Amino acid sequence: MTSQLNEDQSEAEAEALVKIAAFSKDPFFAQYFLENVSFQCLERELIKWDAESPRLISILHAYCNTLENSDKGLGNCGDVLPSKVALTIESQLNVYSDDLLHECLLIAISLCKLKPSLISSKLNILRLVQHMTKNAEIKREALTLLVLLFKAAEGTEREKNIFALLSTGSSRRILMDHIVGKIDFRLVEAYKSNNPLLVVFGPLTNKFQQTSDKSTENEKKQQRYEYDVCCLMQQLQHLMLNLQRHKLLRGVLLDDTNAPEKVREFCNVASEADGKINGVSGLKGKKSIFNKLGFATENPLNEFNEVPPGCLALDCIHYFCTKRKDEYEKLVLENCYRADSLECPIGRASIELTKLLAVVFKVGEPVVEDCTDLHPIFFSHDYPFEEIFCICINILDKTWKEMKATAEDFTKVMRVVRAQILRVLQLKPLNLGKFEDGLKKHTYKDIIEHWQKKRELFEEEEMKAPQIIELRKELEREATELVRLQRLKMMERGCRFRCPAKGRGNKDKPCYLILSVNHKFLHYGEVDEKVTEIPPLDKLQKINVAEIKSLTLGKDCAHFNPRRCRDEYYFSLATDSNKPGCLETVDIIATDQKTYQAWVDGIKILAKGKLGKMDSKSAKTEIDMLLNIELKLQLLDLDGVTIPTCPLVVPPLPSNYNFCYSL
Repeated sequence: MTSQLNEDQSEAEAEALVKIAAFSKDPFFAQYFLENVSFQCLERELIKWDAESPRLISILHAYCNTLENSDKGLGNCGDVLPSKVALTIESQLNVYSDDLLHECLLIAISLCKLKPSLISSKLNILRLVQHMTKNAEIKREALTLLVLLFKAAEGTEREKNIFALLSTGSSRRILMDHIVGKIDFRLVEAYKSNNPLLVVFGPLTNKFQQTSDKSTENEKKQQRYEYDVCCLMQQLQHLMLNLQRHKLLRGVLLDDTNAPEKVREFCNVASEADGKINGVSGLKGKKSIFNKLGFATENPLNEFNEVPPGCLALDCIHYFCTKRKDEYEKLVLENCYRADSLECPIGRASIELTKLLAVVFKVGEPVVEDCTDLHPIFFSHDYPFEEIFCICINILDKTWKEMKATAEDFTKVMRVVRAQILRVLQLKPLNLGKFEDGLKKHTYKDIIEHWQKKRELFEEEEMKAPQIIELRKELEREATELVRLQRLKMMERGCRFRCPAKGRGNKDKPCYLILSVNHKFLHYGEVDEKVTEIPPLDKLQKINVAEIKSLTLGKDCAHFNPRRCRDEYYFSLATDSNKPGCLETVDIIATDQKTYQAWVDGIKILAKGKLGKMDSKSAKTEIDMLLNIELKLQLLDLDGVTIPTCPLVVPPLPSNYNFCYSL
């Protein structure tokens, strides 16, 4: 192969370079070839950098593989390779082929990972952004290189320069139109869940099966690509947001002359809106407007010393005051005309909201590579964080009004606002307008309903655990016995019913039915409508419970009257009469369903199962209610403990029980 490199035949050279690139992955061969004279041929070809030569990509492969797998390492490649690679990336978009540009981007990525100083100063950020308008592979590699350069510049002046270049209108348009706007978040979620969207149904022929397999493979590749791009954009978003960390973690300095001016400015705008302190100077006026704005102290600067959010909260409220002056004045005026107890403390709300947004968007936290929490709204405006603050402070005030909150409810309001923000962010709004519309739709009532459904689903899933099912079976017997005793106690107190009239045209007469304390007799008899007291038992007839032979319900009763059954419930008791072979019936009409079901259940209980089981709808409802209450009470002790879905494994019994412990 080394002799082929010295020949003039281009085909032989190309073939040799391909073989060298393949064999150079072996460390022994790479070290041998590096020390060989033929390696200098590669270096000369690299210096020439004939971009029109089809061998250039093979030369780059062979050169980089040799250095990477040898003792020298790619990080010690000198200045030739980084300069040539940077020159290619810095060129106009159509000067070099896409294949060569893609290869140079890959080399630049490798160099940046090993030694960022080799390549970072030679690359133009705006050119990298422009390369994101090309094909998918170049787009991904250019984005990867941009993220690496941003990470390498973290904490330096170059970091601010990169942020400034990415915040320009042209850069944001490219990122939105060619990257963020084209991410299919469904494919991202499908890749995360390892659930391909392509599903094949029914029997397939071999040819169709091959086509389907190929389509599934392409779908998986597309999912992987969307996932990679989403992760890279999330890292870029995080890096841009992290430029706020120095404000987030720094309070107001003593020599900071801008901070008092910012406070004075938003206080003056509030004073003008209020109309109460125009032309008034002195401490009294200042105290009044500070209180109106919800600050706890005479000097608001002291409240911006809490970190987080530090100076970031001050900058956000100042931005709201200057860039959205009309909305700021409206917010102040609305609170001025509310009752003192219902005023929303704008100053405290601004500080807490800034802190909340910093937590939600993870400002100041380390960048996580394998994360897809991308929010397109951060690439839709020059000052996205401040604009989001302005939208959210209005929503916070709206939620405060819907909740009729007071100062004691501040934490509750912030919890609702957090839920509103998180629910809208899950929808991945592309711009701030859609973000604001989403927040308006997710009202306080909507959030409460969502929490309720979520809690019910959680409880429903929790109740399906095998341990809970077993516990429910144990408690069901106790609940059933409790309902049974309740039925009998109710029968002991007695109840007023109606008995059917004997003759045609006569009105039904009121009657009283009561169970004896020893549960052996049912006493019944007609009573006067005007008398509400319990009649004496000696004036009532009695039925021996043991002699009850049958219980007839509803339409099967002999006294059933279809014309009068709208709100009435019928049942009859049949007992042995004095005449042999005959049964004596007691016909009863209940006026409401609850009483009817309770007494029917009670009679079945007294008959000890001969007339059926206690199976009324009200009995089942009461048993379920008692079960749920008892389960929840017992599960309170397990709050925060995850109940395993599978039962715990019981260890085997010991071989013997000869246990001994020596003190």
